Amino acid sequence: MKVFICADMEGATGIVHKDQLLPDGGPAYAAGCALLTADVAAACEGALAARATEILISEGHAHMRNIALEALPPQARLLRGPAAWPQKPHCQVAGVDPSYTVALFVGFHSRAGTPGGLLSHTWAGAIVHEITVNGAVVGETAINALLCGAHGIPVGLVAGADDLIAEATADLAPCGPVSFVSTKQPFGFNLAACWPPSRTGPALREAASAAVTRAATGQLRPLTVSGPVVATLDTHRREMADRMLLATPGLRRDGPRRVVAEAPTVTDALGTLWRAVTEAFHEPQGWLR
Repeated sequence: MKVFICADMEGATGIVHKDQLLPDGGPAYAAGCALLTADVAAACEGALAARATEILISEGHAHMRNIALEALPPQARLLRGPAAWPQKPHCQVAGVDPSYTVALFVGFHSRAGTPGGLLSHTWAGAIVHEITVNGAVVGETAINALLCGAHGIPVGLVAGADDLIAEATADLAPCGPVSFVSTKQPFGFNLAACWPPSRTGPALREAASAAVTRAATGQLRPLTVSGPVVATLDTHRREMADRMLLATPGLRRDGPRRVVAEAPTVTDALGTLWRAVTEAFHEPQGWLR
């Protein structure tokens, strides 16, 4: 049985501040990478305990080279490398295909605009104000669940801060009994009461094991949306939308800061939006290189 893990960082154990999230954070960043790695390793251990035979971990944060490969079990492979659109047209779920039984989301965060959300954003906080799919506002949990669902893969686990619970519960309601692991309780954008790894590690192992078992016994369903799909993206500023339209085929405008992608499938529509996001940076950011 093959398990797909998508790993972001903001929702990982102990992560609360940008100095833990980016290489220029120095020792704090190194410590943040160790915390994220421990969360991912725990999820792997839980999946293996439920008889997973192969695991692919797709890094989904910043330059996407944050997890320590040497700390992972031998049954796991780590897909790491920058998020440039030509090689990662679906960003955080690169490498996923229909051969996987279940997806586990580790280190996830709430979407842009979440009241009281910890490090909340969607895809790229510097660019994206809001994304919708067929009229519904979505964050990275729903986006990645839809992209996995297009391959017939259900989500069995979401791990992150407590402010993600309501979003994940609502977005994944059609999917069956999805597990949620709380890593911390937010008190502000970069302030949270954090559970230690001695608590989150066992919780992740248990929840991952349960998720794999539920998927193997048919208790989970993929999140899907019927085509054609209309996906919109509101930018923070008009010139960002200008740049997207200049460089992204298949995009149209709907107001000063909104662009629209219409496509037969959700993968095509969201792929167009991700390309637009990457094109909005006049100078490529480090995580795109």
